[in-house]
Amino acid sequence: MQLQRQFSGQLIAIDTKTAIASGGEGRIYPIAQDSSLVAKIYHKPTDEDGDKLTVMFSMPPDAPIAEPGHASIAWPIDLLHTVGGREKIVGFVMPRVNKVMPVHTFYTPKTRREQKPLFNYLYLHRTARNLASAVNALHVRGYVIGDVNESNILVTDTALVTLVDTDSFQVRDPYTGYVYRCPVGKPEFTPPELQGQTFRDIDRAPEHDLFGLAVLIFQLLMEGTHPFSGVYLGSDEPPALEARIRSGHFPTGTKRIPYRPMPAAPPFEMLHPRLRQMFVRCFEEGHANPSARPDAKTWVNAIREAEDSLITCSKNSQHKYGNHLNRCPWCDRAKLLKGRDPFPSRQAVSNGLHLQPAKIKRKKPQPPPVVREPAARRLQPATGLPRQLGQYAVPLLPMPMSRSRTPAPQVPAGKFERIFQDAAWGGVWGSLCLAAIGGIYSVIAEGGGAILGAIFVGTIWGCFFGMMWGVFTLAPNQIWRKWGGVLVGAAWGAFLLAAIGGAVFGAINSTPGIGERILAGAGVGAVWGCVWATFRPPLALPVGRVWGRRGGYLGAVWGSFVGTLAGVFLGVGLVVWQQYNVQMRPVNEFAGLLLGVAIVAAGVGSVGGVVSGGLLGFCGFAPKLPISFQPSGVNGGALGAIWGSFLGTFAGAVLGAGVSAMFPAVSAGVPVELGPVAGAIVGAGLGAIWGVVSGTVWGALGKW
Repeated sequence: MQLQRQFSGQLIAIDTKTAIASGGEGRIYPIAQDSSLVAKIYHKPTDEDGDKLTVMFSMPPDAPIAEPGHASIAWPIDLLHTVGGREKIVGFVMPRVNKVMPVHTFYTPKTRREQKPLFNYLYLHRTARNLASAVNALHVRGYVIGDVNESNILVTDTALVTLVDTDSFQVRDPYTGYVYRCPVGKPEFTPPELQGQTFRDIDRAPEHDLFGLAVLIFQLLMEGTHPFSGVYLGSDEPPALEARIRSGHFPTGTKRIPYRPMPAAPPFEMLHPRLRQMFVRCFEEGHANPSARPDAKTWVNAIREAEDSLITCSKNSQHKYGNHLNRCPWCDRAKLLKGRDPFPSRQAVSNGLHLQPAKIKRKKPQPPPVVREPAARRLQPATGLPRQLGQYAVPLLPMPMSRSRTPAPQVPAGKFERIFQDAAWGGVWGSLCLAAIGGIYSVIAEGGGAILGAIFVGTIWGCFFGMMWGVFTLAPNQIWRKWGGVLVGAAWGAFLLAAIGGAVFGAINSTPGIGERILAGAGVGAVWGCVWATFRPPLALPVGRVWGRRGGYLGAVWGSFVGTLAGVFLGVGLVVWQQYNVQMRPVNEFAGLLLGVAIVAAGVGSVGGVVSGGLLGFCGFAPKLPISFQPSGVNGGALGAIWGSFLGTFAGAVLGAGVSAMFPAVSAGVPVELGPVAGAIVGAGLGAIWGVVSGTVWGALGKW
């Protein structure tokens, strides 16, 4: 069979006897001219297939993992049509993936132990993170997978993930609005609101994919256990898995349901606290409100945090577990499974000990008990409860073990390395901020026309780059996001040119203290980076109203943010009212008074907000942090502003009180005994304002 690539024009020959794989829609063949590509040819191609492939080819998603020779998503890179006569699209060309296996091979304990015995818990976390990254890349581009299941996800020995069967994804034509639906789906990965529906008749949304993604992540981290599988406690016939999903019966959740977790499953507490919270939010809160399900980017960040917290067992280097546990759960699980280690050591694998059957203690034969019943045996009422787990023999699959050794995974950045990186970025950020403030002050106080022109040029260039970003990365129908890109680009351009202008013109004009201000900004920014990297927001909170100590903590976080905003608005409003209704001051004096009052008012408001918010939160009146939002962009900026104000308030108060106590001259004009208090209020105000601004920027950039 001879076909032609539609966009490159290359003629390729397909040998129909060399099919690599075959499915209900078509077959996959190798391409002799290029071994890194394969061709999928449909059994019965239609015009709709060709139109859908054309849309997919014109709008490919970004590759989340740039690894040579690896494709995270097996996306069509060209279309194939017949040669001669009426040209008809009959298939497409996509990257070839090698040395991969379905994801269930790795999360099922039996097959993993027999085929990939050195694929440890760290690799499973990395697989889950790479899977979430690939799903996020699709959702960002406007695609919906639809048929999320374990068969369409392939994994390498190094935890790299490839999504296949991409031509079955739901695709929306951005120009016509027509939706090419995904007509299939597996019930065990289908969200409750779609159970029992005909997929061919409905348009799916990203939150439907997020349910299946959470199921796969749960299975990867919980030894293949489905999140809705459990022991039924009723007396009637146990409902099917689809009925449990439809009812929202999550056995390891917080609600009272007629199920308990599977006895063979690992304990839910083994998971990282943030992951536990996200599973509860997805399967319980998301049952009634699908938009509450964590998005793929949130899963990426949460799994990265859980992966960073893994430590190594002292008895078996293949045992990785969270540092929130006081002992290795895999050692305990190996004993529970009678010596069958979920993650055998390298020595055990090299000696073939990991394939030995479980050690079963043989009991000595006991004489039969004396039956005291009459000859007619009494009928026992059926309890409906399952048998004990020990009465079932765990089957083994006779599959050959892979002889390839799994290379060591990439070591994630440690806590101190992350602190150092954030401190370095904070120093750069602080230098830019102080230089920009100096430039803006020169414009206001000294009439710096050159700096004003630089800011104007930076705004124009920022608008241009923001517009280009929207044109080349966003779909044509995402108008509001494009305008948002233009506004963000304008703000960044003005900020960068203000910083450059303030530093350059300050040095040229020998402005006193310009170097000291920039160095002070670098120091403040470095401290901010250390604090930001060290303390994380309280994301692992129970579902429902939070009381007591944790509620007080949450209320203090919200109180610092609300108090900072209220203090700044009230202080600035009072000064502006006096300026135009009581006494007109010169511009320099007015600007200095405005800044000083804003700082003091922010300090009083943030400290008062922490105290009052803590008391209200202790009584259960604190709202949750917006952790269900995507922690980047607008939503990430909102979360960053709230958390940044809290961190800045405490860090600024501690530093301000310490500096005032060690250097009384700093708080001149204030009684000595009140110097640390005044320093704490001023420091809290500076820190809170800095935290709101910096937290907004860092959160919007997804730097958590």
